[in-house]
Amino acid sequence: MACILKRKTIVVIGFAVAFLVVIIARLTNEVNFPLMLSCFGQSSVQWMPFSYTQKRHLRAHYGYLNVKNQEPLQLECDLCAIISNSGQMTEQKVGSEIDQASCIWRMNNAPTKGYEEDVGKRTTIRVVSHTSVPLLLKNADYFFKETNSTIYVIWGPFRNMRKDGSGIVYNMLKKTVDSYPEAKIYVTTEKRMSYCDEIFKKETGKDRLQGSLMTS
Repeated sequence: MACILKRKTIVVIGFAVAFLVVIIARLTNEVNFPLMLSCFGQSSVQWMPFSYTQKRHLRAHYGYLNVKNQEPLQLECDLCAIISNSGQMTEQKVGSEIDQASCIWRMNNAPTKGYEEDVGKRTTIRVVSHTSVPLLLKNADYFFKETNSTIYVIWGPFRNMRKDGSGIVYNMLKKTVDSYPEAKIYVTTEKRMSYCDEIFKKETGKDRLQGSLMTS
């Protein structure tokens, strides 16, 4: 009898410990498994097993760094919708379909307000040219306060993105982060920008750096 009671006690304690671990994991909503993930070559990936994006792995993209804390962009997309800035999007009435994508990409300051029926209302990422940053700053409260869940990825030549105080665009972004601490603003690294320039040259046969052509 004593042996049976002892076994029951062990089972109950074991169950209680397991339940406590589950509760802690649920409350923290983030668990890291560095040893397991390193086996798959992704030691920097995070797994959030109890979030709404169950078992979704967030990849670290080191070519894009947060202006505020210099941390790499964490993102993983299952289905992407890349939305054009073209006026041809009007009257298309595909907004609800666009909003079903897990990641929605928009360019520069392309509007959504007032055009939700055609282009959707959600924005996961805005890829913004260095020349378009002033356009965002003209409506900073909307872009960096009202829609502060959006990730902004800013790209541009090294001379404008320097972090030593002489990068004009980078200085703008630093001031923006100071004014809007919740804004998620990332910049491309010099290495990533060089890689993108090479891809552009291979695919188009044109050297973006030597010409007047500036395109995303």
